[in-house]
Amino acid sequence: MERSRGAEGGRVAQEIVQIRSALKAAGYSTRKRPKQAVWTIGVDQGKSYYLTFQPAPISAWVLHPLDDAPTYHHLSNLIGLALTQH
Repeated sequence: MERSRGAEGGRVAQEIVQIRSALKAAGYSTRKRPKQAVWTIGVDQGKSYYLTFQPAPISAWVLHPLDDAPTYHHLSNLIGLALTQH
């Protein structure tokens, strides 16, 4: 069990580097929130989204707040592309 937790932690660390790099290249700023596994993604006009990793059994990245804005879909697509390009 400990070994899988460590492997997941390493994978998550690698993925957040890829995600942050893709977001920075697209002109977004990211900042880790203190003492939380949450990254704030700065968007235009003071709006921000929060990116969190949901551990097992979900094991996926989640972008909050969930909405139907074009920016949300753009961020979601950027994150998905970053994760598929290893």
